[in-house]
Amino acid sequence: MTTNRIRMRHLRCFLAVAQHGTVTGAANALATVQPSVSRSIREFEDEMGMVLFDRTPTGLSLNAAGKTLFAYVANGMSQLDRGVEALQQRMSEKRVTAYVLPNVVRVVMPGAVRRFKELHPEVDLRFLPNTGGGLQQYLARGDVDFGFGRLLAAKHMEGMHFEHLFSEPLCFFVREGHPLATSKSLTIQDIDRHEVILPNAETIIREEIDRFIIAEGISRFSNLIETISFEFARAYLAQSNAIVFQPLGAMRRELHDGSVVRLDFARGELEGSVGITTPAGRQLSSPAQLLIASIREEVRDQLHNETDIPKTK
Repeated sequence: MTTNRIRMRHLRCFLAVAQHGTVTGAANALATVQPSVSRSIREFEDEMGMVLFDRTPTGLSLNAAGKTLFAYVANGMSQLDRGVEALQQRMSEKRVTAYVLPNVVRVVMPGAVRRFKELHPEVDLRFLPNTGGGLQQYLARGDVDFGFGRLLAAKHMEGMHFEHLFSEPLCFFVREGHPLATSKSLTIQDIDRHEVILPNAETIIREEIDRFIIAEGISRFSNLIETISFEFARAYLAQSNAIVFQPLGAMRRELHDGSVVRLDFARGELEGSVGITTPAGRQLSSPAQLLIASIREEVRDQLHNETDIPKTK
C-alpha cells in the first residue's frame, strides 16, 4: 500500500460517505456531484489496497477496516480543521508593527517585506520610526510585535528573548576624498580632530561607542553632533569633513557606490549581534511570526550569496 497519491478530497469524501451513509448525501454535504464522490471513493480504496465500505441496496456502510480507519481520519481532520480555524482567527489581525533599526531597514527589510507581501498582501506592515531607544518599553507595553536590530544591553534584556541572526561591525565613515580616507592605523586622537556624528544618548550603539572611547583614553569627542537621523548624517557627511559612526549595514549602499569610505580604525573591535527581540513568553500573532520567518529567509539568502550583510560568527 502507498499513500503518496492520497489527496485531501479522498479523505473528505471518505468521511462524508461514512457519516451520511450514501453517495448522494455526501455529495450534497460537500457541494459536489455524485460521480465525483463515487470516483474519489474508488480511488481511495485503490490507494488503501482494500475495500472500506459494504455496498447495500440502501447505501454504503463502513466495514471493519473502514471503521478502524474512520477513527483516525475523523480525529486527524478535526484537528486540522481546528488548526485552520485558529490560524484564520489569528490572521484576522491585519497589522504587524515592528521596531526596525536603520542598519537592517535598508539592507534586509526590503527583501523580507517583498517575500511577506507576495503571500499576505492583505496584512498591513508598520515600522515604528527609530526614536533613539526604548525598544524594551515598546515591547513591554505591546506597542510593537517585535524588534529587529542589535542586541540590547544586558540591563534591558530582562523579560526579553533574543534570536541571533548575524553579526555586524560598527564603523567610522567619511566622504570620499576626506583627509583621513586613505590613512592607516588611525588612533582615537586622529578621529577626535574632526567633527564626529554619533547616535543620540541612550541608543544601543551609542552605549557601545561610549564604552569604547573611554577604553581608548578619552571621555567624549571634542566636536560632537548627536542625531538619529540617517538622512542628516549622510547629507552632512557629503559636504564636510565630519566622521559618522554607524553600523556597517546602514552605510553599505554608499560604500558600494564609492561616496563614503570606511576608516581604518577600530576594525574588529566593535562587532555586535543583530537579530529579533521579542517579549519572553508572549505568543506572537501569526502574521508577526510569518514576517519574522521572511526576515530569517532573507538573511539566510544574503549570507549564502555573500551580498549585503556580514557572515555570522
